[in-house]
Amino acid sequence: MYLRDCWYVAAWDHEVAREPMSRTLLGEAVVLYRRGDGSPVALEDRCCHRNLPLSMGRVRGDDIQCGYHGLTFDPTGTCISIPGQSTIPPGARVRRYPVVERHRWIWIWMGDPARADAALIPDLFWNDGAAWRTTGDYHPVAAEYRLLTDIQLDATHVTFVHPDTLGSDAVQDTPPRVERKDGRIAISRWLLGVEAPPIWKLAGGFAGPVDRWILATFLPPTGCIFDIGAAEAGTGAPEGDRGRGITNRTSHFSTPESESSCHYFWLFARNYRLDDAELDTRLHPGVHQTFREDVDAVEAQQRGVDASPGAPQIDVNADRPTIQARRLLASLIADGAAAG
Repeated sequence: MYLRDCWYVAAWDHEVAREPMSRTLLGEAVVLYRRGDGSPVALEDRCCHRNLPLSMGRVRGDDIQCGYHGLTFDPTGTCISIPGQSTIPPGARVRRYPVVERHRWIWIWMGDPARADAALIPDLFWNDGAAWRTTGDYHPVAAEYRLLTDIQLDATHVTFVHPDTLGSDAVQDTPPRVERKDGRIAISRWLLGVEAPPIWKLAGGFAGPVDRWILATFLPPTGCIFDIGAAEAGTGAPEGDRGRGITNRTSHFSTPESESSCHYFWLFARNYRLDDAELDTRLHPGVHQTFREDVDAVEAQQRGVDASPGAPQIDVNADRPTIQARRLLASLIADGAAAG
């Protein structure tokens, strides 16, 4: 089951154009395209006549025309034209999904359209803010979406999955603070007087010990956002003075495709050395490698789950953030199901 009355990322802004594209979201085939003014449209990817995907048709003005018999649907999903006849049968329409373009992503509401509130889209100001330099990507992932949430919220995996970029024994030696408040979960770790991991040495040029922070927020159903970085040890970062350090923000959102696959969207941002293109050349490949390693890990997990369905699993202390996130999501899904 999925949480439906919420916003999911359907695509990067540059993926959606005048040519229709198809993407399966929460088990439903959706066609996305842009009107003449550039605003996005999302409809059920199925002609209500003979079920040909509308994504196999063509965009005409603001409307989309089926590539089988030419039925044309407007952005509300209403059939407005049928070649060879002047009347349109009652009920000739397909489902419309509310969509909003914000922070470089196309967000889609998969539940009750009457409940779609754009104010519920999280403020990811670093995704497109002028004071931030970014890189990001999209991955189709052969694993269920909760596995991605698990690996993102479990910071202890970095030592073993990302030894060349974020690896640090100090992470698993520092228990997180986990707080549940206002429908979200905050996870914080401060690692004081530790060696900087390889990627932060590259980004910040640190030669000595650093005070390092990993501040994560889980936004149900799939959002994991991070404030991460490091500063020279003892220069006041835990008290709020990051002047002798570097700050990075990352956004991770997965959207279920099926029970065992999902779409993964991520973005990495920095607000230092903005004019240093050489740093991009050196830093960004490591960032992409890091998140590709997460994908490889969860896909291998999914293969293990499929090979041994129902096999028992144990929990360890490091699982606190992921257990709390799963419990919160499960309660929200149950509440949604009970509400109708």
